[in-house]
Amino acid sequence: MTWIKICGTTSERDADIAIRAGANALGFIMTQSPRQVSDTSAYSIGTVVPKGVETIGVFVNEQPETLAQTARFCRFTGVQLHGEEDSGYVDSLRALLPGIKIIKTLKSVDVLARSRQPVASSLKPDMWLIDSGNGTQRGGTGKTFDWRGAQPQLKKLQQPLVVAGGLNAENVQAALEVLRPWGVDVCSGVESYPGRKHPGAIAQFIDAVRQFDAAAQMRSEERKL
Repeated sequence: MTWIKICGTTSERDADIAIRAGANALGFIMTQSPRQVSDTSAYSIGTVVPKGVETIGVFVNEQPETLAQTARFCRFTGVQLHGEEDSGYVDSLRALLPGIKIIKTLKSVDVLARSRQPVASSLKPDMWLIDSGNGTQRGGTGKTFDWRGAQPQLKKLQQPLVVAGGLNAENVQAALEVLRPWGVDVCSGVESYPGRKHPGAIAQFIDAVRQFDAAAQMRSEERKL
C-alpha cells in the first residue's frame, strides 16, 4: 500500500485525526513556517502517537549536531532534509542518528531542469521526496508541478520516492497514476487554514489513495490469471 504522510502537524487534535483516518506518518515542521512547532510541542504530540505510525521532523539546513539533538529529544523515527544538504551532511547524520530514516527533498524545478543529467546521484538517503515549492516557500504552497515532465528523471532514482506538492483528494490518484511513487505527502491540501487540519479533507485524501491502491491490486491480480 502507498505510504501516506500528513505533514504540518501542530496539535494533538490534528495528530489524532490523521492517525484515526489511517495515516502512516506525521510530519512536524521544525523550521520557520506557519506550521512550525517547538521541540517541546513535537515531543508532547509524539506521546499520543502509537507505535507503527512514524514521526518525521522536517528541517532546513540545520547543523547536524543540533538536528540530531532535536530528533532524539522529540523521538522522531525519521528526519526530512528540506534544504541544500549534501552527501557529507547525510553521512554525518547517519553517524549521529544510526537507524533513523533520512528523507531528502528534491525541488521539482531542479528535476524538471535536468532533462539528461542524473538527479543528485551522490546522495544516498533512505527516501526521496519531491515537492513543488517556489521562490519564497520550500513547501506547503498548495501548487502541483509537471508530473509527466518530471517522471523520466524520477524513475532513475535508486531509493523510494514520495510525492508532495499541491496534493489533495481530487488530484492524488492522477499523481499516483503518473509517478507510481512509494508514498505521498500532503499538507495544505488537508487543511482548513495553515496549521489546522480538516478532518473531512484528511479522510477523503486517505480514502482516495486507498481506492487507488485497491484498484491497482485488482489489476495486478487479474494480470496473473
